[in-house]
Amino acid sequence: MSRTFVELGRQLSPAIQRSKSRSRKDRWVNSRGAARGAAAGLVATVLMTGVIGGGQLLGLLRTPPPVHITAKLARRAGVQPNEDRGSFNVLWTTAHGAYGAACGVGYVVVRPVLPRSPLLAGLICGGVIWIASYFALMPTLGLYPWPEDDRKSRLGVMVLAHAVFGVSLAEVEHLLAHRA
Repeated sequence: MSRTFVELGRQLSPAIQRSKSRSRKDRWVNSRGAARGAAAGLVATVLMTGVIGGGQLLGLLRTPPPVHITAKLARRAGVQPNEDRGSFNVLWTTAHGAYGAACGVGYVVVRPVLPRSPLLAGLICGGVIWIASYFALMPTLGLYPWPEDDRKSRLGVMVLAHAVFGVSLAEVEHLLAHRA
């Protein structure tokens, strides 16, 4: 019976068909794929941070969400972020980069089931990360306000920033995957 469902899945899903036609070593993320995803995630995080900085310069948001979230975590750990501003800047930048790199590795894992177009795959990925982060993870952990409690201008900046993150991630990962 399970073979029948597998065959049905192969017939119904082009994404499954494409993944089944790959060799066994290409189906799962190996260390090279993970490194590629992490690198693409870091590049995308830098570009995303530029969008957030632009929103801050335009007065659309005050404290960037990565700074806000890291400050809350630091306070929970008994560290006052304002005591050593230089160290705190290194901390939030590192935390934001690590989150972006982890999302990049996750992207490589789910890439086979996303649309072939890096643009569409990136927009979907960026949207899912934004929703998962700001509609679930961060508010649930008490690290960031729920979207209905946040300023609309900051929401707009973050939607754009995550679109830039997702598209950049997909394009950089695609370039790295096809350069060899």
